[in-house]
Amino acid sequence: MVFISTITAFLMTAFSLAELGDGFGMFFDMYLLGLGWSETSVIVSGILRGIVDFSLKGIVGDIIDKTTHDRRVFLGGAALAVALSSCMVFVVNGADDIDKAIVYIVRSLESIALSFLGPAFQAVTLAAFGPELFDKMQVQRELVSHAGSIVSAALSAVVAWYMYPNIQVLFLLPAVFAVSAIYFVRYIPRGDPLMGRGFHGTTEKRDEQGCVVDTHKDEPEPEAASYWDVFSDRRILWLTVADVFHVLAEANVGLVFNETLADVGTYSSANTGEVYDDDLAEYMEYQNGDDAVMSRNAIPLLATAGSAAQVVMIAGTFLVGYLTEKGWGRKPFYVAHLCVHPVRVALLLLCLYTNAGSAWLVSTEFVGGLTGAFGIVNAFMRADILFGSGRFNVVDGFQATIRGIAATSSSYIGAYILQNNGPMTALSISFCIAIIPPIIGAVFVPETLGMRQVDFNEEKKEEKIQLALSREEDGDEGLGGRLLSMLSGDYEDNASPRNTSEPAAHENYTELSNIPSSGSGSQGSNRELV
Repeated sequence: MVFISTITAFLMTAFSLAELGDGFGMFFDMYLLGLGWSETSVIVSGILRGIVDFSLKGIVGDIIDKTTHDRRVFLGGAALAVALSSCMVFVVNGADDIDKAIVYIVRSLESIALSFLGPAFQAVTLAAFGPELFDKMQVQRELVSHAGSIVSAALSAVVAWYMYPNIQVLFLLPAVFAVSAIYFVRYIPRGDPLMGRGFHGTTEKRDEQGCVVDTHKDEPEPEAASYWDVFSDRRILWLTVADVFHVLAEANVGLVFNETLADVGTYSSANTGEVYDDDLAEYMEYQNGDDAVMSRNAIPLLATAGSAAQVVMIAGTFLVGYLTEKGWGRKPFYVAHLCVHPVRVALLLLCLYTNAGSAWLVSTEFVGGLTGAFGIVNAFMRADILFGSGRFNVVDGFQATIRGIAATSSSYIGAYILQNNGPMTALSISFCIAIIPPIIGAVFVPETLGMRQVDFNEEKKEEKIQLALSREEDGDEGLGGRLLSMLSGDYEDNASPRNTSEPAAHENYTELSNIPSSGSGSQGSNRELV
């Protein structure tokens, strides 16, 4: 049997999965527009995917948390299903009702598989490498994912150019990446399954390759935090609110950018009669003969733009990983991640206003890539807050559900605005919304560095004791005292009088509040009570 190191297997899996998410979905959207689909019809297919996706995200996260089965199987199965769904392009040849029905059904089924990819790989990473190496492995995963996206984009451009106008062949590439992911994921060790859901904050033993050895398999499973505790945590809520506005602002930016660059859709040169770029001459000539095929330059231009963003993401992700490993906080990068998007929208508005050519449009992706690079700290912050809760993946799914609802509802409204009022109006609205997330992130989202050393469940228990003490001090001795007694283990049923010889609840609280955390200095104080 061929020996493949764990790190190599992990990185090759990340590399292979890079474009199974939305990369080929972008190409497929442009392919549909080239077949004569309206923006609204394309958005409807995305909305159906979104409805299925956000309906399942929370459930999928909970399944990944609670499952006793090997999460690597979930990952491989999801990758294969996504790849198979790409083959529908060979039976969709137009924009009639049958074609639309096929696309709507298959893309909805595809979203079921997609909903498993992120949570499953995240849990596999956490279980195999533990909380101590989670950030480092996430950075490495993102780096090779971006590299995989560049390779995938390059292959897509080459295939689309040489096979034109039979560009359907490029949709076989997801199958290649899926098979590669299934092959390499087998070499990632299972590690500690409970650590994959956010339990066991300290790794007790590692193998010779540095991977987690499950030393808790014969122990009873810890009790997970309540759903209410994790979903109502103010830090999680503010992260979610900022993400929602960020998604609302992004609703149609990608569609406007892609169809402008590919020159398809309602406001394309073919439909307006205006040509702003000499590169489109060939397309216009071809379009006069067959209006069901996008230009030969379209996929290569989209691939070039995607690669430009990925190059920036690689450099930015490396920088973020290096600085956070040196002790830099998460919040500056998080706020920067939110601030970059309005800058990109402003640049796109400028390009459209000045009728800039394809090269200028592509250059805006260098700015857009920073959003993804800085956004890696989102996973760091969730792990900082939630470790010890046992609800790591279900919260990720909960946030994805909320984002999905926002994206789905805003996409249809945005598509209506785009189709009836044009890209300038659509982008102007997106710009106004894009200003909100940086304000929320700067004002309401706390710095989370150092919080990972404090167990989430212990923190919540301490909060409840403090609440009970506060109520007792305010004179509500009945409710406060009873709650405090229950939490401190000193409460008995009314039939049995309380033993006054036992230590007071205040003393029990003092002992609990003095439990030292593994963090020190300013890092330990960053864990805020909510």
